[in-house]
Amino acid sequence: MKNLLIKSLLNASLMASSILFVHCSGSEESETTGVEVEAGTSSGPFISVSQLQFETMNMAWGSPKIQEFSKEVAVQGMVKVPTEGIQEISAFFGGYVSGLSKLEGEPVRKGETLFYLENPDFIRLQQDYLEATSQLAYLEAEYERQKTLFGEKISAQKNFLKAEADYQGTQAKAESLKRQLALININTDKLKPENIRSKVPVLSPISGFVDGVHLVQGSFLAVGGKAMTLISKDHLHVELVFFEKDAASIHIGQRVTLTIPDSPGKTLTAEVKMVGQSINQDRQITVHADLSSREEEALLVPGMFIEAKLILDPKEAWVVPATAVVVSGGESYVLVQREKTEAGYKLEKVAVKTGLESEDTIELLLTEGIDENTLLLTHGGFNLLP
Repeated sequence: MKNLLIKSLLNASLMASSILFVHCSGSEESETTGVEVEAGTSSGPFISVSQLQFETMNMAWGSPKIQEFSKEVAVQGMVKVPTEGIQEISAFFGGYVSGLSKLEGEPVRKGETLFYLENPDFIRLQQDYLEATSQLAYLEAEYERQKTLFGEKISAQKNFLKAEADYQGTQAKAESLKRQLALININTDKLKPENIRSKVPVLSPISGFVDGVHLVQGSFLAVGGKAMTLISKDHLHVELVFFEKDAASIHIGQRVTLTIPDSPGKTLTAEVKMVGQSINQDRQITVHADLSSREEEALLVPGMFIEAKLILDPKEAWVVPATAVVVSGGESYVLVQREKTEAGYKLEKVAVKTGLESEDTIELLLTEGIDENTLLLTHGGFNLLP
């Protein structure tokens, strides 16, 4: 009997210690973790949210409003140079290269000497031209003399015809040689026997920069050979690729916002200038857009990848913040404030239809019972619906 009494006292003591331990642990955990926020609990068609939950979960109210709204189509693009801005430097006449000092990426000016070509044939062309022009004065005088004699029936017709053929033939030869010398940048107006040369300059036809050098010093550049590639940055455009489904919504004049991946926070603006007229095999369409200012255009580099958003034609629509619409079970809902109590708020889950979407707003196709005076939960609703 005595042992049974001692055993009962020990059990009671252990139970009391356990209760005290649990109580102390619970108090300590409550002090360290702070307020525990639970999701709103459903009560019929309403969801109840306490004021503490509302504040702790950073919830916010808002109402639908009418404003100009347009959908943004996000795509990637590339900075391109128009065809007229790319120049391949080649040779009309072959020659050995000298004076080559340009490097890839180096700027060039229109008319600047890129390198020199040297060839003995250049000497022959200049010699032939000078000889032809020196004979022209004599041949012209002889032609006029024979023309007069033939007109007065003093000289035979064949003498007149020969004088005419010699004059016109030499005149054509001189003009042909003049055009050929112009191709190698020799000004015939200043050409004299004492300044005949075998080395001629190759000049830049545009202002821009060197994109590629395809020869070396001392090499022989053959006729039609590719020497350099020059690119002009006077006019850059952006080439964008859209999928077929968006083709019907794109037209000239639409605004495009551009961002450069390596320059976050910097936004450029452009305008659609050309829309492709056919769909390629990948079911895509090409769109060209021009930058709004030369200052912004100067920030771009040919071949650079960019991110773009095409802004479709705006329309007036009822819009709400994108966070106001919660998708649950494949349906879209908004949470409408139906009652404010001392404990908090009662919200009603209302199914809605949505239209266009942008980065932070969404078009709301208004449902019966929702207007500009309706208070919607615009932030935090995601935590209240499964």
